[in-house]
Amino acid sequence: LSEAAKRNKTYVCVSVTEKENASLYLTQLWFGPDGDLLGKHRKFKATNVEKTIWGDGDGSMAPVFKTEYGNLGGLQCWEHILPLNLAAMGSQNEQIHVASWPSFFPGEGELMGIRACELCSLYYALSNQVYVIMSSMIYTDEMRDMIADTEFKQTLMANGYGCTEIIAPNAEVIAKVPRDEEGFAIAEADLNAIIPGKFCTDPTGHYSTPGFLSLTFDQREHVPVKKIGEQTDHHMSYEQIQAEQ
Repeated sequence: LSEAAKRNKTYVCVSVTEKENASLYLTQLWFGPDGDLLGKHRKFKATNVEKTIWGDGDGSMAPVFKTEYGNLGGLQCWEHILPLNLAAMGSQNEQIHVASWPSFFPGEGELMGIRACELCSLYYALSNQVYVIMSSMIYTDEMRDMIADTEFKQTLMANGYGCTEIIAPNAEVIAKVPRDEEGFAIAEADLNAIIPGKFCTDPTGHYSTPGFLSLTFDQREHVPVKKIGEQTDHHMSYEQIQAEQ
């Protein structure tokens, strides 16, 4: 991924399973045009049964990167449904947002279906006045054959059911990929299009009401074990032990 970013002189944001010690995390990695890892975002709270596999992130891994194309940031999946997450990202003057999603449940009216999750991305664009790159995967025969070992699981992994599109700050979809195909959504982002929305409703600026409603966004790293100092080295060689006799 680093090599691809450098070769194409582009910014790359990709979601991965990150391993630290013995724990796993849902993580967005950000690479710059020089191939450097700019930073990462760990999903703040694993959703539903994700909690049985992945751990949680914190405010120290919710970056917005200032670039020549604008201020870039991102969230994953149902992080987009939580208003406090939107406020935290909006407070960093995000302008182009990567909304990373998996593929979606088939059928109409599904809570985790295309329409419900697309609405989250549309609202994010409108609420925070940003361009949203909604990126998702699709189900394929290969995936279903590998994972779905029952008929019920197979119905949940019908081919396609992706939703990859680019959304303007007025919540208009300006580029998209067919729901059952892999491909590229490409659009030109005019940052001046952000101004009308900010003029009317800047949620973490002039349109906020901090006198009685505010968010504390703790950007420090929180670790389960805080280590102070270093342990004393009590190692003794065989020769030292024998000399003590």
